[in-house]
Amino acid sequence: MRKLFLPALAALVVFSGCATRKEIIGFQEDTQYLRQRADSASADQQIMREQIDQLVADFRDMRANSEYGSSEMQERVSTLAARLDEILTRLDRSLAPLEEFLRGQVGTQGTGPAPAMGVDVYDAAMQDLSLGNYDLAEVGFLSFLQQNPKSELADDARYGLAESFYARKKYEEAAAEYSRVIDMDPMGWKAPAAMLKLGLSYRQLGRTREARTVWQQLMRDFPNSEEAKVAEQRMDEVGW
Repeated sequence: MRKLFLPALAALVVFSGCATRKEIIGFQEDTQYLRQRADSASADQQIMREQIDQLVADFRDMRANSEYGSSEMQERVSTLAARLDEILTRLDRSLAPLEEFLRGQVGTQGTGPAPAMGVDVYDAAMQDLSLGNYDLAEVGFLSFLQQNPKSELADDARYGLAESFYARKKYEEAAAEYSRVIDMDPMGWKAPAAMLKLGLSYRQLGRTREARTVWQQLMRDFPNSEEAKVAEQRMDEVGW
């Protein structure tokens, strides 16, 4: 990983020599994000390496201990093999988005300034969100939105950013981002989910009147949506 990370950064530095100030600033933000991703991947590698070492030690103990019968030995070996496969799969998933992004950056050598971060960073941020790496997800979504504000994925990225806040109980920030998702496309496909979560954020903040208002709007604008059904259930629970 370290061997791949450093050449990519070196290539980007070369490109910045002929880049505008805006591109250089963007490059600096990109490298900060990459460092955070690399640090997270390194931490994951260390944890998984320790787990693998423990599995190897367990297997050696099993072979040295004659009290285990052959059937029990076979069962434990199968269990250890399954755990090892799971750990290696998690490691691959952790490193894949960053490595893919870096390969794309290295592949642009000689073609001018490095391109703006795009789908690779969005995908990495979504993966961080799904894995519970909410701080990294926030950085990724913000970087993507800053450099790709008109992207077709902008509303998804904005919603993902809101989710990263909501998961950390930062309800004020979450409410602000859910509101922005709705403002981007009030009748868009992300609007019902954003309206439901906006109401939940307001409810967590004790802003019950605003929660009721946004849920009533959700039921008017998207009466057949699953989100509207959930909102109606929540309102019934509190007697609204």
